[in-house]
Amino acid sequence: MKKKLIIILSIISFILTLIIGCILSLLKFNIFNYLYLLLIFSIFEYISLVLYYGFSKIKNKEKIKLKKIFGLGLIFLCLLLFLLCVIVLDIDYLNWYMYSSPFYLNIIVRCVEFGLPGIISLIIGIILLKKE
Repeated sequence: MKKKLIIILSIISFILTLIIGCILSLLKFNIFNYLYLLLIFSIFEYISLVLYYGFSKIKNKEKIKLKKIFGLGLIFLCLLLFLLCVIVLDIDYLNWYMYSSPFYLNIIVRCVEFGLPGIISLIIGIILLKKE
């Protein structure tokens, strides 16, 4: 039962991602657009799995620990930071000729600015979820 529900949630997340991609006209051949779609799918999938986890705990009348909620929130923050990094890099790519620095320096700065806090929040979130 659980595997079927998770597969159904994955299919629903995939369909929602394609709908968002069509609405935002992201279905062009560009590496940033593929990253957008991948991160949007990851966010939808993560939200659906967290909701499934929460509803199953409520249904079984089990208590959800604060560490778990905080760890799940940090992993969601990590996904949002990665999405924001891709969005800002796409905007920089459209306007990079205005800067005097090469574009790879913009990539390094944006990865440090958004990727490093995302990786730190991911590590802390995983540690909080592993500790029982």
